[in-house]
Formats: sequence, structure tokens, C-alpha cells
Amino acid sequence: AVYEVGDQLVEQRGSPRELKLAASILEKAAEKGLAPAQYRLGRLYEKGLGVDRDIALAKAWYERAARQGNVKAMHNLAVLYANGADGKPEYGAAAKWFRDAASYGLRDSQFNLGVLLARGLGTQRNAVEAYRWFSIAAAQGDAEAARKRDEVGRGLKAADLKAAQEAATAWRPAPYNRAANEAPSDAPQAATTPPPGQRASAEPR
Repeated sequence: AVYEVGDQLVEQRGSPRELKLAASILEKAAEKGLAPAQYRLGRLYEKGLGVDRDIALAKAWYERAARQGNVKAMHNLAVLYANGADGKPEYGAAAKWFRDAASYGLRDSQFNLGVLLARGLGTQRNAVEAYRWFSIAAAQGDAEAARKRDEVGRGLKAADLKAAQEAATAWRPAPYNRAANEAPSDAPQAATTPPPGQRASAEPR
């Protein structure tokens, strides 16, 4: 119930005083280990809503949530690493968290992972894998991913292209724990598959 009050205040984007109250409420829930609250608190620190903007704290809270299985936190943490929000970009860490979120079906992470693989940033350059992830994101309606897929595909050998296409078609998202991603009142402990195309809070591109 405490988390829900803080969450509602954030969603309503109320006055600075209300956002400050929301941050205080969410921090109490986050300290108790509630992953959705940790993710929300990370967003507040990233955006400077109700608290002083602090990228280090944003990353810390995102990581705590991500390690519990919060998919959006994985994505947002990867974005901060890729953008070098508090210094030089850390593409290796970005690739790790984009890959984790991509495996659960988060489309923006699938696209960004494709970019890193195509360019060899933070990971070994792998055009076949880049094609696969662009294709998976494109299947969820991402037009830019479709363009990137076709661009990469033109440089692949026929056998590699076929293998990448078959791998993309066979791919299925990993089940995720609803309790780590949704409000407690709506979060049974059973694992499920996230809806396709869900967006994270941070601008991914």
C-alpha cells in the first residue's frame, strides 16, 4: 500500500512537494527490497523529480531493481551506461544489461543490442547476431529496427542470413517474474511473458 501511494503521486506528476513526498515513500519501499519501488526511485534520481538529480544513485537503484529481475530497470541502467551519463560510456556493461532486458522481450533493448553488436561496441562485432536482434525487434513493430535488419542483411552471406532468419523466427522471450515488475497488489509470484513492445522510461536511442 505504501508503494502504491508513492507510485500514484509519481504518475500524477504533481507539485514539487508531492513529488518529494513520493520520493520519500518510494525510498522506504525500495529500502525494504521492493523492486518496482527501486526502479521508480531510480527514475526520480535520473530525472531529478522530487529529489536532486543524481545519476550515481539512479544507477544504484536501477541495478538493485535489475538484479531482482525488473526489466525496465535493466534497460534504463543500460542506457545510462551507453550514454556515459556520469562520464565515459561503458559499452560492455550496457551490452550486458541490454542483452538481459532483450531476452525478456523489451523491444528497445533488442534494438540497442543490435546496434552494439553491429558496431562491435562493448561486445565482439557479430553481424549475424545483430541481424537476429534487429529482426526480433522489427517483429514487434519497430520500423527502424526493420531498416537496420535489412541494412545488416545485405552484408551477410546467404547461409548466414538464413541462419539468422531462422534463429529470429524461433526466438521466444524468457518468462519474467511479475512481482519484480508490477505493483504488489497486481503481482502474483508466477512468472509470465511481458507484453511485446513495452517501452522503458529512458530515451533509448
